Amino acid sequence: MGVRIVTDSSADLPWPVAEALDIAIVPLYIHFGDDVYREGVDITHEEFYARMVAEAPNLPKTSAPSPADFMKVYQEILEEGDDIVSIHLSAVFSNTYNAARLAAQELAPDRIAVLDSRSVSMCLGWVAIRAAEAALEGAEVPEICEIVEDMVPRLRIPSFLETLDYVRYSGRIGSTEAFLGTVLNVKPILDIEGGQVVPLEKVRTRGRALERLAEIARELAPFEDVAVMHTHAPDIAAQLADLLADVHPRQNILIAEAGVAMGSHVGPGAVGVCAVVVEDKGGNGNRGL
Repeated sequence: MGVRIVTDSSADLPWPVAEALDIAIVPLYIHFGDDVYREGVDITHEEFYARMVAEAPNLPKTSAPSPADFMKVYQEILEEGDDIVSIHLSAVFSNTYNAARLAAQELAPDRIAVLDSRSVSMCLGWVAIRAAEAALEGAEVPEICEIVEDMVPRLRIPSFLETLDYVRYSGRIGSTEAFLGTVLNVKPILDIEGGQVVPLEKVRTRGRALERLAEIARELAPFEDVAVMHTHAPDIAAQLADLLADVHPRQNILIAEAGVAMGSHVGPGAVGVCAVVVEDKGGNGNRGL
């Protein structure tokens, strides 16, 4: 008997990594009108972004997997004899965590631990990776949960958006709306604290936003792990990774496109740093699970 890690597609884990570490991924759903797709299963990144641009201003929506979706995955793992640690995006952003929790309670609450990462994208991905590595080394559920609990307060995800249109439409803007007011043509720099989107700064140009985002990220160093994630903006992501090379080896900075669940909320052109910092220096609301 061992332990398997389950996460959701918002973790943006590269498939080769998920397969190598035996991480099960439950997909979120993407809705274009009446058309429904499973993220990472029925629609590629290229197809998604092409359709998003073509159908604007009728933008896509996302929805969480159902408890039944989780039960199917959990049941298969339990029948193989493994226990489960299931780690998911912030419960503030999605009902995914609650759906996983309901499924665990229904099936085997003594064999399934469900945790809220209070984050998203590769910040969630890094947590799933560390948990899976520990599981492969023989760690049991309580020890893996401790690893997750240690990491969550050290997750950082400062980002900037190319436009406010998508995040306003998604309803995920929260306190950022008051911060930005009615100012047009700004590049907001945001973070996630305590599982919620919060504003950091606003600048006028993409170039300045990139420079300022790099400065903010450098102040968080040193990193255990760091990724530069983007929504259909690989060139900007590469520039940001270059700007971080003085605080983290450039070859160890993962650059990847964020999945469609993230892209539908922030729109194309967004770039963010998903980091696990070595030391929690305070100022981030991700305090425990």
